[in-house]
Amino acid sequence: MVSDEIWSDILLNGHKHIPTQSVSEDALNRTVALYAPSKTFNLAGLVGSYHIIYNKYLRDRCDAKSSKCHYNDMNVLSMHALIGAYKPEGNQWVDELCETLSGNINYACDYIHNHFEDLRVSKPEGTYMLFVDCEEWCKTHHKTIEDVEKACWNVGVAIQDGKMFHGDYAIRMNLALPLSLVKEAFSRMDQWVFNR
Repeated sequence: MVSDEIWSDILLNGHKHIPTQSVSEDALNRTVALYAPSKTFNLAGLVGSYHIIYNKYLRDRCDAKSSKCHYNDMNVLSMHALIGAYKPEGNQWVDELCETLSGNINYACDYIHNHFEDLRVSKPEGTYMLFVDCEEWCKTHHKTIEDVEKACWNVGVAIQDGKMFHGDYAIRMNLALPLSLVKEAFSRMDQWVFNR
């Protein structure tokens, strides 16, 4: 099994991550766990992902395959960025980040529940991305998700449609920003997109 645990550091509202490899001895020996500081520390451009594989056979096979391609190899800068991210100062920063993101997610979900009658959202346990189901709103207002996306962009709210994530009537919002900007975005959507 390949377990992508790249978001495992970003936990909201006190939730805990349970690594797949910790579930059982069988899971430990069958799982390739993938990690990176890229989401948590915004280091995606530096190329610094890694894997943890306890099973020697799987590790040897993975190393053999990955040694044949030199695309996106870690470099000296990315290696030091990864090491720096996982120092104690990085842990403190992640705690503060998760607290800030929890506030942003809580604000956004509460705002949707209280102001946008036909939108549906489930509060995530981790991530700074919010996936909002607009199907009922679109059908009630005879709009497409493209209409919603265009209306948001027209008032300065950068969202993405959820089609690539199998949400034909969904929008995806990045809430990794100051709470004041989250509030401004929701005020604009309230005034000019969903409650016109």
